[in-house]
Amino acid sequence: MKLKFQWKNDGQYHQYCLLCHAEKVEAICKDGKTYYLCRECGKISERSIVIDPAIKWWVDEKGEYWHESAGVFVRNKQKNFLFFERTIYPFSYTVPSGHVDSGEEPLQAAMRELEEEVGIKAKNLLKISAENIVGDSCRRGSDAHRWHAYLYLLEEIDDMEIKVCAEGKNPVWLSIDQALQKELTFPVSHIINKYKDELLSI
Repeated sequence: MKLKFQWKNDGQYHQYCLLCHAEKVEAICKDGKTYYLCRECGKISERSIVIDPAIKWWVDEKGEYWHESAGVFVRNKQKNFLFFERTIYPFSYTVPSGHVDSGEEPLQAAMRELEEEVGIKAKNLLKISAENIVGDSCRRGSDAHRWHAYLYLLEEIDDMEIKVCAEGKNPVWLSIDQALQKELTFPVSHIINKYKDELLSI
């Protein structure tokens, strides 16, 4: 997404309506999912445009708005992977993941998101990839992310109870082939299709 309106870069948090760009947006819950209501135009959107100094973001020379993200593919002994449904946009199946904070390394972000989203404290993650993914739309208004993918080999009991944070629901263990039958978030689908062998063989 190109930021084609008068947005502020003053080191403060700003949240704009995706449609009219007014800074009068509030989160609302509808059918168990989070949406964004603009008090200026009255429209409800799945996303808003957020300029947040707490996370890593930039605008490139073409005006594209970028974020940096990290995610973890959790694999159990049966070579199934942990997925859950997102209750915030994009409303698809995903792995534990999120934005990299300012001053944070991608590995730190991946370990933090893993604990925050599914309660797993990892001591070691294996790097799968780091690449720019255009077409990865997030709730904060970016359609382009520098995405860091990691693998975590779960050593605990395979049927351990997984509790997902408020941003997700319905955790499930799936094989790669089963996962590809689901509606996956764009970067998760991209990583699986490109690095399937690495995810299964390491």
